[in-house]
Parts: sequence; structure tokens; C-alpha cells
Amino acid sequence: MKREAILLRESMNDGQTVHLYYDRRIGMYTAYGLSAYYVDHVASPVLSYADDLQLPVALLNKGDVLDLRQSMKVNEHESFNYYRLMAKEFMGTDGYEKWVAKMGGAVFGSKGSKI
Repeated sequence: MKREAILLRESMNDGQTVHLYYDRRIGMYTAYGLSAYYVDHVASPVLSYADDLQLPVALLNKGDVLDLRQSMKVNEHESFNYYRLMAKEFMGTDGYEKWVAKMGGAVFGSKGSKI
């Protein structure tokens, strides 16, 4: 996965898009920033924080991705290495900052860990 592409896509996230990247090293899909926020509302990912990108990250197994794809529209994909999914309804960004702040505290001790 390319750091610059992730940062660009998340900085331009329109409030309706989820970007998923397959990470071969861990055998899971990842979503960052707003994408991770949206994924956390419709799936049960493992949550963490990517220090190198300075963004929250959601980790999903292939089964979670299949479920997610059924609840959203697949807009683009590249050989299962990258998916761009569109929500059927606008999700917006309300609550994102509060969610990110929570990532730095209670989430690390229970639902996720720092990577």
C-alpha cells in the first residue's frame, strides 16, 4: 500500500466513501481515517492507530469485507488489493473527531491497540 495514496484518498473523502486496502503482511484489509470510522459503524473491525500515517485504522478479515461489500456499492476495485465502496446513504462526518479522540484513550485498552 502506498502511504501517499492513502493520505490523498482520505483527505478527499466525500463523507460517503470507504477505501479498503489489502495488507499481505497481516492477511487482512485495512481502512484508515474516515473510512475506518464508517467501517466501525457497519462492521466489527479491530481498531488501532497507524502512527506512520497519523490516522485511525480498522482491520477487517475477508469475511467482514464480503459483508461490507453487500451493504455498500462497489465503485472500484483492483484485484482484491483495493476497494472503493460507496454507502447507499450519505454517512457524513458528524462524530468523527469525537471518535478519533476516543481512539487515543479507552479504545486502546479494550477494543484496539496501537500499531
